[in-house]
Amino acid sequence: MLLCFAIFTSYTALAQEASAGDKVASVPEALATGSGVLQNAIFLSETNKKGNDSTGAWVSAFNNDVTLTGTTAQCIEMRYSGEVEDETSADPPYRVQFRATVDGVLAKGGAPYFDAIDHGIYTIAAMNWWVCGLAPGTHTVRIQFRPYFSVDTIFVRNRTLIIEFAQ
Repeated sequence: MLLCFAIFTSYTALAQEASAGDKVASVPEALATGSGVLQNAIFLSETNKKGNDSTGAWVSAFNNDVTLTGTTAQCIEMRYSGEVEDETSADPPYRVQFRATVDGVLAKGGAPYFDAIDHGIYTIAAMNWWVCGLAPGTHTVRIQFRPYFSVDTIFVRNRTLIIEFAQ
């Protein structure tokens, strides 16, 4: 299990942040978090509302994929949080599935689903995933969501993704 990461070295990924208009901009090289100072980290944030168009297909939670480039084998932890809403007027439960993939392969961690409080109300959802043993090279990270019940209509908004690196 990955615990806390302190100082990260080998990955040369640039810290990124999407502003309220969802345009990527640079952020300071070191970010302060509860686990210490990150020397190399990715921070992605989007505020726009994004939905699944009433299908059971996996939908990217962000308009941008995250691309990592490293020169040595690494472990990464991906922390996602954001608001989720189920607009289905059916009876509960209102369940949403989230997943993280690296190069199309499922990451470890997460939960099988997240229960929203009620339909039509935004609820805060948070998930963590990790991948160890990433080979040197370029990797693509995606966070995706879909309704647990394929007939539901799901929306996400005000979401962030933080990726931390460990040797």
